Amino acid sequence: MSCVGGDLFTSNFELFTRYVAVGNEPFLSSYNGSFLGTTLPALRNIQSALTKAGLSPRVKVTVPLNADVYESPTNLPSDGDFRSDIHDLMLSIVKFLSDNGAPFTVNIYPFISLYSDPNFPLGFAFFGNKSFPLNDGGTIYDNVFDANHDTLIWALQKNGYGSLPVVIGEIGWPTDGDKNANLNYAQQFNQGFMDSVISNKGTPLRPGYVDAYLFSLIDEDAKSIQPGNFERHWGLFYLDGQPKYAVSLVTANSKGLVPARDVHYLARQWCIMSPSASLDDPQVGPSVSYACANADCTSLGYGTSCENLDARGNISYAFNSYYQQNNQLESACKFPNNLSVVINNDPSTGTCKFRIMIQGQAVISGAGGGKGFSRSSLVVFILVFFPLYFCDFLGLKLKVYGLGFCDF
Repeated sequence: MSCVGGDLFTSNFELFTRYVAVGNEPFLSSYNGSFLGTTLPALRNIQSALTKAGLSPRVKVTVPLNADVYESPTNLPSDGDFRSDIHDLMLSIVKFLSDNGAPFTVNIYPFISLYSDPNFPLGFAFFGNKSFPLNDGGTIYDNVFDANHDTLIWALQKNGYGSLPVVIGEIGWPTDGDKNANLNYAQQFNQGFMDSVISNKGTPLRPGYVDAYLFSLIDEDAKSIQPGNFERHWGLFYLDGQPKYAVSLVTANSKGLVPARDVHYLARQWCIMSPSASLDDPQVGPSVSYACANADCTSLGYGTSCENLDARGNISYAFNSYYQQNNQLESACKFPNNLSVVINNDPSTGTCKFRIMIQGQAVISGAGGGKGFSRSSLVVFILVFFPLYFCDFLGLKLKVYGLGFCDF
């Protein structure tokens, strides 16, 4: 709590910040109830600190919750209510949010619906679907986001909080690591969602503006893949600041994503499996396992961008990922038994890209030829000038200019 009223909570903090989010999806079943007793007290502590610092009239505290905190036994939104095992706790949290003028924050991922249920209709995951409409007593839902969102609204209404504001803390679509995680689907979903936001369409129960944070700015190559290999590929941008696909975030006619400029890469060289090495070498398996455990091999496998690689290609991808992750150190391409070799010809093929690491002190030119930005400050630059205001700093989630949640 010492940061409240300290350097972080300055006048600039109050100017640019609307919400502080405590934790992230604390009631997931995988946590085995670890945070059931601490989440509400944490919210109260942060609220007290904000009040003491004189920030509570403008800066509110909330907690991003997974959409599994509510449920519907029939899959119809009108049968929605809070999960039975945490029902009383959820009502206490909702009351706290209501009493303090804070929103209910929920992370909704239609991709996860598709990923976790092989029978889930593909079209229903996207906006504008006409093939699998859901009829809830005459209210027609043509996409799972609207249906999921309104299941929450029904849960709030049934418990006396039907007017509580709702913020979508996270929503997006990954581009690799699963058969349904690809550039085409990500572009289709994110553009469909943004078109809905731009048009102020809303949902059947909450027509109008949707307050949302589009997840996420860039890929995270060290993120946990326990939920799935796709977890490292939610970014609108690759790690070097280059956009993955075209998407308009402000108006239907806006220019869309702008690539980072003057990005400095390491040398154009790659580490691959040596042509003279044998696939039967007993060190191949352990070497690949080591490389993937210490780098990122989530683009390998069925349905991924590199699914068409042969055995040597897969091994080479793993070696190069490790090599680039270690900033092309000579020792990072010296796998046992001379299995690896450094080359100068790009081994990328089709959709499978063997990427080169960017320099740690890369400089991004500022607008108008002004002072440049280091790689670490690129996010801050985008935070201030990017339409949805993404950010990544200090483990907090802050709402900036009232336009979207930033996963700090």
